[in-house]
Amino acid sequence: MEVKKNPRQDLEKKRGMFLQIGFLLSFMIVLVAFEYKTPVEEVSDLSYDPLEELDELIPVTVQKQEKPKEPVKIKQIDLMEIIIAENEEEDIDLEIIDSHVSEDDAIDFREVTEDVELEEDVPFVRVENMPIFNPKKNRTYEDGQRDLFITMQKMTKYPVVAQENGIQGKVFVKFVVGKTGEVSNIQVVRSVDPYLDKEAVRVVSNLPKFKPGMQRNKPVSVWFSGYISFVLQ
Repeated sequence: MEVKKNPRQDLEKKRGMFLQIGFLLSFMIVLVAFEYKTPVEEVSDLSYDPLEELDELIPVTVQKQEKPKEPVKIKQIDLMEIIIAENEEEDIDLEIIDSHVSEDDAIDFREVTEDVELEEDVPFVRVENMPIFNPKKNRTYEDGQRDLFITMQKMTKYPVVAQENGIQGKVFVKFVVGKTGEVSNIQVVRSVDPYLDKEAVRVVSNLPKFKPGMQRNKPVSVWFSGYISFVLQ
């Protein structure tokens, strides 16, 4: 059975026209969308002047100036004129007169002597002939050094308190060997413990006399140094 259509009612013939109308409407809608402007409220002026705010917060105060006092009047002083003597060649004989002394009095002249300070005995660090420990046994400085360390170790008594606390180490001391060979001015250079330091000072103070050091054939005081070793066994 054939479908009967009226050629006037056939929309296929008007298809191109409807397509153009659709494109036209779409173009107009897009154009209107681009041209449309949203109303924007005007923004108030945001300018900020900090000086205006400071003027409001800090009141301006003006200090009243006091009226100037009357100026102090200064009296004018007339300076004396300096008179220059015309006769400069004449020598003026000035005689100094002591009212308490007369020409007939005897004058006692005494000789003035200055006190001469004795030179301080400043210990040397190194001299021509260094002190020798135990000169009866040792003839040279090197032999005396070895004997000194051995003697100091033999004289040492390890403090019981230090042994119980496990304290050990080397106590370095220095002292002065005087002009007569006696030991003085004992100082602990490197300390380990107060008990060990005290024992080291005791040992050095009980050392026998040295043969004094010599400088230019004169006995002098010399610094000496050594150490005592405390080792737990």
